[in-house]
Amino acid sequence: MEKLKISSNGRYFVKEDGTPFVWLADTTWTMPQRLKWDDVEYLMQKRKSQGFTVLQIVALDPERDVRMRNPAGDEALLDGNLDTPNEKYFAYLDWILDKAEEYGFYVLLLPVWGQLVVGDDWAGGVFPKTVTEENAYRYGAWIGDRYREKNHILWCLGGDRQPVHKGTDYRKVWRRMAEGLAKGLLGKDLQYNVKDEGWEELLITYHACHEAETGECSTLSYWDGEEEAWIRFVMLQSGHGLQPKNYELVAKEYANPHIRPVWDGEPAYEMMITTFPPVEDSYHGTWMVRRRAYWSLLSGSFGHTYGHASVWCSVGEKETDSMTKYSWYEALQSEGSMQMKHLREIMESLQLMACIPASVSVAGQDGSEEMNRHAAVSEHAEGRYVCAYLPSGGSVRLDLEKLPVPLAAEGLSAWWWNPSDGRFYGRDGKPAETAQAAAPEEGSLFLEAPTEGEEKDWVLILMTEAGEPPVKEQTYYEMKAEKGKKVFDW
Repeated sequence: MEKLKISSNGRYFVKEDGTPFVWLADTTWTMPQRLKWDDVEYLMQKRKSQGFTVLQIVALDPERDVRMRNPAGDEALLDGNLDTPNEKYFAYLDWILDKAEEYGFYVLLLPVWGQLVVGDDWAGGVFPKTVTEENAYRYGAWIGDRYREKNHILWCLGGDRQPVHKGTDYRKVWRRMAEGLAKGLLGKDLQYNVKDEGWEELLITYHACHEAETGECSTLSYWDGEEEAWIRFVMLQSGHGLQPKNYELVAKEYANPHIRPVWDGEPAYEMMITTFPPVEDSYHGTWMVRRRAYWSLLSGSFGHTYGHASVWCSVGEKETDSMTKYSWYEALQSEGSMQMKHLREIMESLQLMACIPASVSVAGQDGSEEMNRHAAVSEHAEGRYVCAYLPSGGSVRLDLEKLPVPLAAEGLSAWWWNPSDGRFYGRDGKPAETAQAAAPEEGSLFLEAPTEGEEKDWVLILMTEAGEPPVKEQTYYEMKAEKGKKVFDW
């Protein structure tokens, strides 16, 4: 596979020929420990058919099994020592990464999960600190060298932890691991705070947690963005609560004068409980999944990551209960994951990752409005179209004079696209194959979606030229006959 690089304007990823890359990822964090080979292949086939292009995987993840065993029972580390990785365990990880490449997936790979650095989990458990400032460089160099020929791997340090955790500063650990990766991948002795072409070649980010006390959830929350030369793109964890406004989080990072690509790399998972501890039967549904996706994309994200509460941790059939209702296999068929295919279709058709955020063009929107009425807007860099997401449908008034690129006031046509089914509709709520005319008055344009209310979200595509529907339905992979799988669990 060809290696990705960052676009010349620093906003998104491109292929070698400069074509924007469509980043649509799934969080399959625990795959190396929890899924046997045929299940891995089935998951990849399913996700490819749904339009996914990236898998987010952790090499060493103790959250579901502190011994970090693969399905054959091989422990990841001999005697729990980071300096003695188990070849049998990593041979299976090799196979997974090779299979991902075979199916055309890029992989965002975390060398370790944050728990191994800070020594505690979110349930109050305390463990030995496996990764330290002394061994982080050696492990980074080792795993970097192991995968130095793999063009489809991007790198992510951290793992659901801030680098300053419960008052202890672990930034030196992560810096040493980054320098180790540079040694293993490039054979170069790079320093974390010295700019170098090598850092530009290595695509590395940091996965923070969503810190409940402060609301901090960005790669850069506890780093000096100017000093950390190894951080090449920014990950947000907007998290699993009901209140985070990821459109504000993305906009903040997009406005950073030290430009880096940004995306919401861990938003609210589908079927994740909304409060801890859980309250009655409250789960994140497909509307939340769609809102976080379209809000972030139209606010400046280069792509999006989806997640399901049963897939990230590979819940087995015997592990389902009143709180976790589905196995990972059942969850692959979820409504939200199926709707991600439509997200890819609109991302590809409109090249949303290359558009310019333009939410300021919504008249009367100043941040004080109800969150579920917030309209996110983005404009084509040459002013060919405007795309607006209305989470509750209804009406919107666009101030055309506030768009970043002047828009022709005549000959505008408006399309209403349903992100739930990927189809266009008219104002009467019936399927439409033609757009409605849009006539501005005194520099503004008022439009009404086909419906209004909770879970009745719409995407408005305002075109400067009449023509065919601007989003094309695609087939990304033809699944073979589906059948039940024997799910592995310890």
